[in-house]
Amino acid sequence: MGIRINFEKDFLYYASLGHKRQSVDPKAYLNMIGYRKNISVIDTERTKESLLLTIQFLRSLFIKNKASSLFINLNEKSKSTTKLCGLRSLEPFLIKNWTSGTLTNIILDNKVDVIFVLGSKSSRFVIQEAIKVKLPIVGLVDNDTNSGMISFPIWTNDDSTELCYKISLSISDKIIESKLLNYGFSCL
Repeated sequence: MGIRINFEKDFLYYASLGHKRQSVDPKAYLNMIGYRKNISVIDTERTKESLLLTIQFLRSLFIKNKASSLFINLNEKSKSTTKLCGLRSLEPFLIKNWTSGTLTNIILDNKVDVIFVLGSKSSRFVIQEAIKVKLPIVGLVDNDTNSGMISFPIWTNDDSTELCYKISLSISDKIIESKLLNYGFSCL
């Protein structure tokens, strides 16, 4: 069963918009094709590659194990996307009230195998805590963010709510699909 994602023209346009030259993290240069009118342009081929690699990882994780993910988004304008994707895929989500130790407590209470962060820059405390407990991190990474702490960075414009919605939906779709395949294999 192949992995298909529709990379339509609007998706690629919004995914390519980065930040002003002075805001770009030097480690992000490899994921850019240059600048246009002092605005960085993200390489959408890298976006596609990183999204497909992430989906393959999630698929293998959820098919082999009865894995669990945690959707995290501390950004007020796109928290409804995270809530929707968590509910669709029957996975826990956290959209507010992050305090130190939250991730550790969640892992102790519930088995969490991976976290999906919808905005790496605004969730740096979450990411630091996930690294401490050796939890893989999938995250949307814009070119103004250090991606070195993200296990599976998806290079894109994380300021576009529509783009965040489409990528999050793709992630939750693959989790649902993998859970259904896992269930089907267990019935054999």
